[in-house]
Amino acid sequence: MSKDKADAGVKLSLPADVSSRAQFSEAVRLFLMDCRFRNLSPMTIEGYHTYLRALQRDLDQWGLSLNTLTPKDLTVRMVNEMLEQGFKSNTINGKIRTCQQFFKFLHLEGILDANLAEGLKPIKSERKMVHTFTEEQVQAILRQPDRTTFTGLRDYTMMLVLLDTGMRVNELTQMKISHIDFEEKTIHIPMGKGRKFRVVPIQQTCVNALKEYLEERGEHEFDDLWVTVFHQPFRRYGVIQMISGHCQKAGIKGVQGSAHTFRHTFAKFFLMNGGDIFTLQYLLGHTTLEMTRYYVELFSKDLHKQHEKCSPVEHLAEDLKEEVQ
Repeated sequence: MSKDKADAGVKLSLPADVSSRAQFSEAVRLFLMDCRFRNLSPMTIEGYHTYLRALQRDLDQWGLSLNTLTPKDLTVRMVNEMLEQGFKSNTINGKIRTCQQFFKFLHLEGILDANLAEGLKPIKSERKMVHTFTEEQVQAILRQPDRTTFTGLRDYTMMLVLLDTGMRVNELTQMKISHIDFEEKTIHIPMGKGRKFRVVPIQQTCVNALKEYLEERGEHEFDDLWVTVFHQPFRRYGVIQMISGHCQKAGIKGVQGSAHTFRHTFAKFFLMNGGDIFTLQYLLGHTTLEMTRYYVELFSKDLHKQHEKCSPVEHLAEDLKEEVQ
């Protein structure tokens, strides 16, 4: 139990005079309530809820309850069934991490005598397929929105921000006008992944587009930056559909036309143009260098080509040749 709840004298328990399914539902409710109490992001909480509903279906299928479930049902049975059904490693690990947090909570609250997920470990993930746009593809996509219209200007500006910052689509859709500092040429991201704050720079082209868009946006009762033609905040699903639509119109083939592809493209261009991995780690909001190093591995051929163009030794060699001649 958290210190704040302990000080408040809150004691969590499950009703004894209900079905095992109702008990599980109550345990999930208490867990999600604690997640909100700890200020976890809505997407994290929704992910937990989705995986716990799947666990409830497992218990129904196995004829088990919270009181009869054993650690091996999680570490062996649950994991093996997902592997046999061909679930991707990311999905399996999502459920595993949810179980780790859920059963840890139930144990710490005294609802269960033991942490049933203590021996549950994530499986080795396959390497993610990382798609990036070429410069030609980026130019083709950015040409699609009709910038003489409000929606076209908005779409163009949103994609420009993605390309200039590498931010996640959730971070983009949660942007407020107050998050932009035009004087410093920065965007404040108050709640990135893991609820971590960071400040990312933007360059003049992006600044100009944002200023032009804000003039067209006009005044509203809310501070959300991106709005629809119906004067409502432009939400995540609409943004995803918008980007996909422009990529299709641009005739993009062999590459996933998504907001995350803009993020990967930003990382690739940043490294190819001489950026270092520590700065890239911060800009992308990565907790560790693992994914950032993976970018370096993926783009090593491109970096080699860039090095050929920019190699100090090769440039010196050319100068020396000229001196000899």
